[in-house]
Amino acid sequence: MDETTQPGSARPLPPATPTPPSGAGAPSGPGRREPRSLPAGQGAAWWSEGWQVFMAAPGIWIATILVFVLIMLGLAFVPILGSIAGSVLTPVFGGGIALGCHALAKGRPLTLGHLFEGFSGARFMPLVIVGLIYLGAMFVLWIAVAAVVLGVAGGAGLFSALSSDASQMGMALLSSIGIVALVMAPLAMVAVAALTMAYWFAPPLIVLNGEEPIAAMKKSFHACWVNVGATLVYGLIWIGLAIVASIPLGLGWIVLAPVMAGSWYASWRETFDA
Repeated sequence: MDETTQPGSARPLPPATPTPPSGAGAPSGPGRREPRSLPAGQGAAWWSEGWQVFMAAPGIWIATILVFVLIMLGLAFVPILGSIAGSVLTPVFGGGIALGCHALAKGRPLTLGHLFEGFSGARFMPLVIVGLIYLGAMFVLWIAVAAVVLGVAGGAGLFSALSSDASQMGMALLSSIGIVALVMAPLAMVAVAALTMAYWFAPPLIVLNGEEPIAAMKKSFHACWVNVGATLVYGLIWIGLAIVASIPLGLGWIVLAPVMAGSWYASWRETFDA
């Protein structure tokens, strides 16, 4: 990593925590690497690096997060299409944030313009494709869940109608929906977790590693899977920080959001690039 800085530029971030070399870290092509397997404790170290990323340019980070939030709020006021656009464009903004973190890591200044760098050049469509795949998969998942619940409720209702007993109809409906909820809720959570794993590293893999959308999502899922311990530690810390950040009217998110962005970049750097 280039540790030199220009006058007035941000201080470069320290190198990622060294990890033992393994076959999983060998390059798979120009600028491409397979994910490393990291110890569970690295999930906590990513938050430490995320704080350093924030402190390298706190004012610009806060401005960047506020602009992003305002854009998302503006889209939310557009019926239906706004929500779709927000979901599809989130990885595009994410790609820009990853590029901004990378600039800081190389000793270059972070700018508000980094937020929009995912919209430029050949990066835009691959990032949009990731957003579309994620949105489509979530839509199919919830349609499947709703279809199962309605199908079970309909079957229970038909049984009750044949029995011509109104009290049995209500009990059958409640018990059937309760049972299917107990079964479907964990399955849905597993499916959402798998989608999140495929989504997590995809933007930086596209803009920093030059991966194609499908390959990036596959590699992201594999990286989260082989680092499930570090991912769980990271997630547990996030839950605690999110609770603390939400207590003072949610104002803590002004700091937590950029720290999380930095920790996200740190997780990519140690998994794929260090």
